[in-house]
Parts: sequence; structure tokens; C-alpha cells
Amino acid sequence: MITKHFFNTTGPCNPDDHYMLPPEVRLVGAQLDRYIRDKLYWVLHAPRQVGKTTFLQSWMRKINDGGEAVACYVSVERCQGLKEIERAMPAICTSIRERAQKSALPVPESNSVDASSMLSDILLNWSALVAPKPLIVLFDEVDVLESETMISFLRQLRDGFTDRGVGQFPVSIALVGMRDLKDYITVSKDGRKPNPGSICQHLFLKT
Repeated sequence: MITKHFFNTTGPCNPDDHYMLPPEVRLVGAQLDRYIRDKLYWVLHAPRQVGKTTFLQSWMRKINDGGEAVACYVSVERCQGLKEIERAMPAICTSIRERAQKSALPVPESNSVDASSMLSDILLNWSALVAPKPLIVLFDEVDVLESETMISFLRQLRDGFTDRGVGQFPVSIALVGMRDLKDYITVSKDGRKPNPGSICQHLFLKT
């Protein structure tokens, strides 16, 4: 039976059912291969229902189908309202493991019981697990993170950024949400403007 494709506006699109643009067409001014080649960490923010999740998941499929790298989409939405890092970091690590398993990718473990190093530890282990291929992680709904959870999340990514590479740490990480991540960091730091750290580009989806 032939499946008839249709335009979907109710959630993430599925290429088996819905009309879709290739991921490289969706992102304004993007050179997607460069994010992997140059080992970039980057931010994408856009309003609801413009296709952020669809873009991330379609790019993940394209990367994995190419076979030269391993990519995984990870939503951290379950951490909404979890301000304590002792609750939030285990939840993020659980999301990573669940998404890896759902995507038929190697499932990493975290050897750390310290919430302040749990995320960086599981990403290091994951990178080693998929080597000799580079690891790309696409974090969605990052703007639900609050206060110390947000700061710890970014600090652990920044700690691994300098050593990023095959088998060491994800070579590229996307931080995606509805609002500019800097707005949330400023609020969580009592109005003090954030150090951009590893965030090197801001990108926008075509609507």
C-alpha cells in the first residue's frame, strides 16, 4: 500500500508520512558539515511550531545514515522545574540513555555519582563507546533548565569542550530551545551577563 504524504503542523514530522525539507535547507546560513568538521558547539532558538525538533531529528538521521559520525537527539524537557542539580542531572543522563536506545545507538553509562560531573562523565564515556566515529549530541528544550541546573549543565559542557574529539568528548553539540539561551543564563545568574564560553554561533530556522 502506498502511503500518501501530507503537511504536518501538529508536532515533529516523520519522513515516511509527511512532506519535509532537507535539514540543510531549513537552517538559515548554515553549513551543517562545518559544525562537525570544525568541532563547533552552537545555539539554535526559535518559537514553537516552526520545526526545531523536526530539523534536529532529520539531521540526526542524515548523519547516522552517512555512517561517518554518530548523532543523537536528546530532549531534556523532563527536567522542567527541577532546579536542584542532584535531581536534574540524573534525569538528563536517563534521557541520554533512553534516546540512544530508541535510536539504536550504543547506550552509555555514567560512572559518576556526583551531580556536578555526571553529565560530562556520561558524554566522555559515550564518545569512547562510539569511537572511532565522532559523536554529535543535539540537545532540545534546553531552555527549560533553571538556576543551578542550567549553570551546571553549561559548566560541564564547557569543561569537556577543550578536550572534545573522537573518543574524548562530543565534537559538536547543539543547544536548542524557544529563547536565546543567554536570556536564561542572565536570569539564573541574578542579572549578571554570561560568559559565552563554548557557544560560538546563533542560528535561525526558516519558517
